[in-house]
Amino acid sequence: MERLLDYFVPEKYTLDLTIEKAKKAISGKVLVTGVAKAENIKFHAVGLSVDFVKINGKTVGFSVEDGLLSVFEAPRGDLEVEIGYHGSLNENMQGAYLSTYEYQGRTEVIVATQFESHYAREAFPCIDEPAAKAEFGLTIRTPDTEDILLANTPITTDEKIDGFRVVTFKSTPRMSTYLLAFVMGKFHGRTIRNKHGVEITTYAALNQDLSTVDFANEVAARSLEFFDDNFGVPYPLPKLDQVALPDFEAGAMENWGLVTYRESMLLAGRNATLATKKSVALTIAHELSHQWFGDLVTMEWWDDLWLNESFASVVEYFAVDAIYPEFKIFEGFFVSDSLSALKRDMYSDVQSVHQDVSSPAEIATLFDPSIVYSKGARLMLMLIRMMGWEKFCEGIAKYFEKFKYQNTVGDDLWASLQEFADFDVKEMMHAFIERPGYPVITDGEQKRFVVDGEMAESSWPIPEIVEDMSGHYILNLSDEEFNERLARFDTLSLEEKLRLLIDRMLLAKTELVSSASLIPLVAKFKDETSAAVWDILVSIIAGLKIFFEPGSEEEKRFKKFVGELVRPGILKVGIKTREGDDENMLRLRSILLALDYYAETEENIKALAEMYDSDVERLDAEIREHILAAKIYDDPEISEEFLKKYVMEADPEIKFELLFSLTLSKDEKNVAKMIELLEKPEIVKPQDQFHLFIYLFRNAVAKEKAFAWLTSHWDFVKNMAGDKSLDNYPRYMAGSIRTEKQAEEYVDFFGSMRDDLALQRAILIGEKEIQAQLALIEKDKDSVIKAL
Repeated sequence: MERLLDYFVPEKYTLDLTIEKAKKAISGKVLVTGVAKAENIKFHAVGLSVDFVKINGKTVGFSVEDGLLSVFEAPRGDLEVEIGYHGSLNENMQGAYLSTYEYQGRTEVIVATQFESHYAREAFPCIDEPAAKAEFGLTIRTPDTEDILLANTPITTDEKIDGFRVVTFKSTPRMSTYLLAFVMGKFHGRTIRNKHGVEITTYAALNQDLSTVDFANEVAARSLEFFDDNFGVPYPLPKLDQVALPDFEAGAMENWGLVTYRESMLLAGRNATLATKKSVALTIAHELSHQWFGDLVTMEWWDDLWLNESFASVVEYFAVDAIYPEFKIFEGFFVSDSLSALKRDMYSDVQSVHQDVSSPAEIATLFDPSIVYSKGARLMLMLIRMMGWEKFCEGIAKYFEKFKYQNTVGDDLWASLQEFADFDVKEMMHAFIERPGYPVITDGEQKRFVVDGEMAESSWPIPEIVEDMSGHYILNLSDEEFNERLARFDTLSLEEKLRLLIDRMLLAKTELVSSASLIPLVAKFKDETSAAVWDILVSIIAGLKIFFEPGSEEEKRFKKFVGELVRPGILKVGIKTREGDDENMLRLRSILLALDYYAETEENIKALAEMYDSDVERLDAEIREHILAAKIYDDPEISEEFLKKYVMEADPEIKFELLFSLTLSKDEKNVAKMIELLEKPEIVKPQDQFHLFIYLFRNAVAKEKAFAWLTSHWDFVKNMAGDKSLDNYPRYMAGSIRTEKQAEEYVDFFGSMRDDLALQRAILIGEKEIQAQLALIEKDKDSVIKAL
């Protein structure tokens, strides 16, 4: 891929932008100082109209083609480039875009930015590459004089000139283009200062209760303190702003000093569940760790994206565990991130954590949550445990001090850590980072574990085989070894319990263990009280569902089996929240109620439905989602009321629960209404459209209609989804395909898109997953039904 940094090295951008929301317009001048290394220099400029280019004050020739601005006859050496341009504010949540919300009968409009990975070029001409670090000076002119204006750094001047508000911000530190950010609109917020003197302000739209920002402020303040204390380099900016945006494609974005979030990932008010608080805390800690790992020190190129994300995806847990030990947050890591990594990494053609990138279209595909985030985090945890947290932090402090305001590659990190380790860090990490897959270990012998082909002999450096959740491998115990551990299950550590069950579940997807053996295994856990263990039991049960055709007698028997399995636990914990419930009890009750709903236990569904109150905010938050699901099961006609509440509701957690409960309905009329909502972004925002689709696709009654809608509206979906989320469709649909007919439809539809680099890998792995799943059904269906 052509690197524009080879032609021109920017040192400082001075941006003078005019932003007019009513006209959906952005325009201005970009003054760039830097060093020309060639006579023809280039800038990224996608969807922008360039009005003029000057070099050292002199107008010069230029051309714009395929998103590149070519400037002719530039003298080599130091120079100043001035570019005048104009463009549009879009609504697809990348570049500089518009976001809206309703408040007191009017529509409020926000302008926000999302420049990662390569979308700064859609807002202003620039060298939009992570290694092209520069300082950024920013002035914004706007006729919307009452808006709050935010950027990476504090405001230095704020005045009104000729009917425009003109705001200038302090120059940023040296950083990459994808970290520049600005937000303008109507918000309210609260400000606190942490122990180290950093001013922290969290903002929300006016339709959100102001108290919903308090928890986010607390988490941010304490997270910055934790990272200051452990990373050796203090947070380098005077302020940190956090903004909850009504429209946001990802979960959050680590813009230096101005972190942006989905509302559901930042706000937690009086109606927030413990699960939401944990999610918010992890998201904030993740983004704030990026202020060092990603912002202060940045990967050289996108093939090392894992340097940012793998690190942040594990240290977020260390931070939250230190701040809120009562959250037992690492249990979530083991049953979500670790399991997600293992389940994705078991296909023969899966990407490695470090992945070459040859085109812009491929950059978006790198953000595979199960590999770059979860597997990378799992590998970092393995490394941290081998080194010890304190030694690891000493190495990280050295790394930050040496490379601050610079770019690095993976080997720079390993070199910094090596001084504090008693093993070869580079050798071990290269083996896991550069290669896809992981080993299954049988009597000390390694083979690469795959579910869609032959398990060939392969070797990874594993200094010590342990049975906790540290290592990225699975253990193929003999039946005798497995039963011996099962017999003393209560004496095992929690991590040993989780590994025992996770490994067995994954082995049952191959010839090594029969799926039928999982039925009596699960049955042994009727009296289990650990929510984390139940999380894995849920995954095992979900895996067994593929053997039972929806609506069949066999499925009814399986649902009865699940109902009997959870009955003792529900009798013990009850269906209502009790005073004094700890984290485990709250989570356990929610897991058991979800399984009981699947089992269609009429007595409990009826009891939950009777708890419904039309004032949804008055419902017990910890079981609210179960009450809503039970109500629509018991009374399908309530869907109209739910939908009206969904449209009016501002609380992101309640809004999601209402939508999710609607997708569970088996009523044909309700399914038809939900399918119609897929193409109504004025009701279901584009950021939530995929979730609506995939939940409908997983509903047996809605599956066929949802897929038919997708095939006939693909252009609409492509326009709405954006680069980074389009591959979610082939990726997450594959796991819900159970029949040859569904598989053929999947291949027929997505097969023609295999050459699209943005979709290629997701389709390939999706097809592998489907093939493996159908082969497993063919192999084990009869024995599973017999075991049941």
